[in-house]
Amino acid sequence: MSIDVIPVRNRKMMKKFIRLPYRLYGNDPNWVPPLIRQEKAHFDEKVNPAFRYCRTRFFLAVENGRTVGRVAAIVNERYLEKTGRKCGRFGWFECEENGKAAEMLLSSMEEWLAGMGMNEVSGPMGFTDNDTTGFLVQGFDELPTIAGSYTPSWYNELVTGLGYSKEVDYVEYRIKVPENIPERLERLASLVARRSRVRVFNEKSSRAMSRKWGRQIFEVLNEAYGDLYGTTVLDDDEVDYYINAYLGQVDPEFIKLAVSDDRLVGFIIAMPNLSRAFRKARGRLLPVGFIHILREMKTSRVLDFYLAGIRPEYRGKGIDVLMSFEMIKSAMNRGIEFAESNHELEDNKKIRAMWKEYDKRLHKRVRVYNKQLRR
Repeated sequence: MSIDVIPVRNRKMMKKFIRLPYRLYGNDPNWVPPLIRQEKAHFDEKVNPAFRYCRTRFFLAVENGRTVGRVAAIVNERYLEKTGRKCGRFGWFECEENGKAAEMLLSSMEEWLAGMGMNEVSGPMGFTDNDTTGFLVQGFDELPTIAGSYTPSWYNELVTGLGYSKEVDYVEYRIKVPENIPERLERLASLVARRSRVRVFNEKSSRAMSRKWGRQIFEVLNEAYGDLYGTTVLDDDEVDYYINAYLGQVDPEFIKLAVSDDRLVGFIIAMPNLSRAFRKARGRLLPVGFIHILREMKTSRVLDFYLAGIRPEYRGKGIDVLMSFEMIKSAMNRGIEFAESNHELEDNKKIRAMWKEYDKRLHKRVRVYNKQLRR
């Protein structure tokens, strides 16, 4: 059997790149298919502003005319400037359980990055930290969120066998929503509210929230995440891209805004878990996919946390307590039983401290790897 690794050069090949996971995992009960429409937009350089500062090369592994694997090689110029490291990225790796094809894909990616002047490579990572990150190393038997990672266990054996080693881990918690708000939390929230003069609320409509607070949300995000691993500052075009693509679709009740004198100082974005609805939709909104999603928005008993940020000068003042207090009240009112934290850096003690008042378990872990490149 002959295997060739070829770069993606046209829309037809990109279509194969996008659709490969749907064939690999279509019958896997623990894979959540993304919406094909969003995938097409994300990999379209005319739509996604990240292509302006990310040099990319997408590869397909083809065996006797059949696509068996894929990988993206990425040079994020902003990340290079931020860190001073000549470190490329690999992302969106998927492959049939074919060791030769997988090794050839990663080798082609490494060669391209070395040719771009890179000394090392980290991954799996996307264009930015808002993209799919990491290989799953714990929690293979649990359904991920629509923003989570799901990969087979042999990927870890593959990359470590090829000289990759752990760079960072992200962890995820499953948090039990209490039947009653803990008295200690209520007292603490009341104390913080009096001392800080910060009020926490949510807008009544997603349109009002996006128009009034959308840009401030990403302003806080840039400030809060600036020093974290893998992050880069989002520019105005990217902010508009994310507001238009995602923010207007979130239930405003689950976007908690912390405001002081009409200035946003913190936020939490969550939404009902849609993993089962996305599985039923099979990547398509039409003809009935959107019905499954709308129904799950109202009936899901799990709440997914996606983003949270606090301006640096407001850290350590209990703003996280205020926001989580208001979020838990909304969750209880909607009959939510559990919450999913989504990815958190394992050494990010500040964000993980949000869950210290709740019954929780660490149930997922994903890993980003690093390797030195030969030039």
